[in-house]
Amino acid sequence: MTNLRRVNLNLMPVLRELLRTRNVTRAAERLGLTQPATSAALGRLRLLLQDDLLVMVGRRMQLTEAAERLVVPLEEALAALEQAIVPPAFDPARLDRRFVIATADYVSFLLAPAVVRGITRAAPRCALQIVDIPANYAAAMRMGAADLLLAPDLGISRQPGMKRAPLIRDRMVCIGARDHPDIGARLDRRTYLRLPHATFRTGGDNETSFEQHLLHRLNVRQNNVVFVPNFMLLPQIVAETGCIALVHRRLAERFAVMAPIRIIEPPLRLPDIEIAMFWTASQDRDPAHQWLRALLKAAATEP
Repeated sequence: MTNLRRVNLNLMPVLRELLRTRNVTRAAERLGLTQPATSAALGRLRLLLQDDLLVMVGRRMQLTEAAERLVVPLEEALAALEQAIVPPAFDPARLDRRFVIATADYVSFLLAPAVVRGITRAAPRCALQIVDIPANYAAAMRMGAADLLLAPDLGISRQPGMKRAPLIRDRMVCIGARDHPDIGARLDRRTYLRLPHATFRTGGDNETSFEQHLLHRLNVRQNNVVFVPNFMLLPQIVAETGCIALVHRRLAERFAVMAPIRIIEPPLRLPDIEIAMFWTASQDRDPAHQWLRALLKAAATEP
């Protein structure tokens, strides 16, 4: 076992950035070091840990198995150390930071205005970036590429080192054109299954949306004729075609005042939806991160 007193702890932040970026040049930029200095630090880390840590595979650097195992414990250890030595007082007005939130477009549509108002009012030196949910979301969050993930919990909380808190409760409703000739006061199951559907899908055939996950559990196969990569397209498509769509109630209510669509109860027993926020254990005690989570909770309660 390595004697901790013989370890140069200044190498640990370098190791964290190398694990996050998997790139010596980018790690150097984020650390404010020169590329040769960061390369030299990587050499010392390889000697210390008796592992290559980063290896070239094709044209890209990848982590070794030993380096992959270091990601979570190193993030948690350094976060705990930073919290132990940082003064407890937190003032968002003095914070200079960019927060990155990964979520679906309809969640950002609902929450972003209130979050932006909160940031510009209390933390004017901060910025907010909203990105799509990456396929490798757990790795992206461990490497610091995203502060928060906002999504239904389809196994996310089972990822090692992941924290969660509920954010939004909603339910799915059906929308159709306001003057749709085949939709009356109610929508029966036979008509629902017969009519063409517009539906959300982010990627290829192997990608499953939350809506598709629900329908699969109910053994329902609807007549999908168009797939779109974001929820915000669905009301416009529905308004101008004979398609219907399942969307989240809050989104439907917002668009019902902007587009000629109507909201109908679907003839399916669909469970409520909970959108949660997820973050890594290494971020749990970060005062700035705690402030951001509180800001999101407040935004979620706004009408």
